Amino acid sequence: MRPIDKGNWPTKGTHGIRKRVFNDWANAIPYLIGRTGKFCHFCERKVTNAIAIEHIKPKSHFPRLSAHWDNFLLICNYCNSHKLASIPISPYKKKYYWPHLNNTIMAFDIKVSGEIIPNSTHLTTPQQIDRANATIGLYGLDKTVTTQGNSDDRLKDRLEAYKQAIDRYREYSRGLATVPAIVDNARNTGFFSVWLKVFDSVAVVKAALIDCPDFHLATTHCFNATYTPVPRNPSNILDPI
Repeated sequence: MRPIDKGNWPTKGTHGIRKRVFNDWANAIPYLIGRTGKFCHFCERKVTNAIAIEHIKPKSHFPRLSAHWDNFLLICNYCNSHKLASIPISPYKKKYYWPHLNNTIMAFDIKVSGEIIPNSTHLTTPQQIDRANATIGLYGLDKTVTTQGNSDDRLKDRLEAYKQAIDRYREYSRGLATVPAIVDNARNTGFFSVWLKVFDSVAVVKAALIDCPDFHLATTHCFNATYTPVPRNPSNILDPI
């Protein structure tokens, strides 16, 4: 899961004093896209249409937060339809990993089979593993088939991204693919985490992926100067991720 930086609540006017009011929360979508890219904040699919606002705390139970910037994330229709109907367990910031609050690159791993699992390299305690699994379960990121028995499109798209990333890796190893072409391919498929994992050992490509403006990672403080993932909350003793 790609970490994001939503930034502060958008303001209006020349001096940017008044906060914009999102009584129609769909009006927040352009601001989120402009700051984080047109990718689902959960499954990482590139969304060309039908992207929606995810209310972290459901508006049906928390109507006062229905127009609150801090409660917004971008979500594709697949993640939206697979989200559990229940309210996120409170305190939700401590029970789940969130792309705008945590370094989710360190929290999750995507296997070649397309399965999303807790990242055993960085998550070292049972509590961290439980937190990652809770997030996966909340948005049905572990689904392989739909309720109708069809393959989950998110899984199919992850597998296609993996295939393309591995193909580009092999081509790059033979001098048949350039770094800009690889980054462009990643931009077009989405699934930043897949591309970063496949090219983890190729420093120049890894750096280009992280620096790509379309992925908006520069302000997340989730990578150090050598492009290694680092904890986003280092002062949190219990869970710095």
